[in-house]
Amino acid sequence: MARRVQISRGPLLTTLTVAAILETAWTVYIAFSLPRHYVAIHWKLAWVGLDVGEVATLLAAAWASWKRRAILALFTSSAGTMLLVDAWFDITTARRGDQFQSSLTALLIEVPSAIALYWVTQRTIRQINRPRMEEAGVRSVRHLPLDPIDPRRERPQR
Repeated sequence: MARRVQISRGPLLTTLTVAAILETAWTVYIAFSLPRHYVAIHWKLAWVGLDVGEVATLLAAAWASWKRRAILALFTSSAGTMLLVDAWFDITTARRGDQFQSSLTALLIEVPSAIALYWVTQRTIRQINRPRMEEAGVRSVRHLPLDPIDPRRERPQR
């Protein structure tokens, strides 16, 4: 029998909030401290590595879809995020002559693909939670409580 891991809301909320504050401070710091020009030694590795990661998450999503596994939601959301990161870096690191091609690729391929993957994520999560949504009396996953539904508890308002 699998053991369930309980995550308390308070410590999780605190951890995520502190992480966001620390990341904000780090972002402000690097915004002022990074050099305007920098030559990356492992430039090809960074780009090829990102693309390999995209391929891996897309293949994992294909596998999960084929096997009809709920983990599909994780893989599609990860693949969508990686595509948006790829579009961001394509555009922000392109030389002047490559800006148009990078922007076009982002707008026509990467961003629409990410949106489609997020749509699959949302549909998968909704399908997984449909019985719980009906039990809780809510129409949207956004209104579904994280904790298990207790039939003795009052139903949430719509």
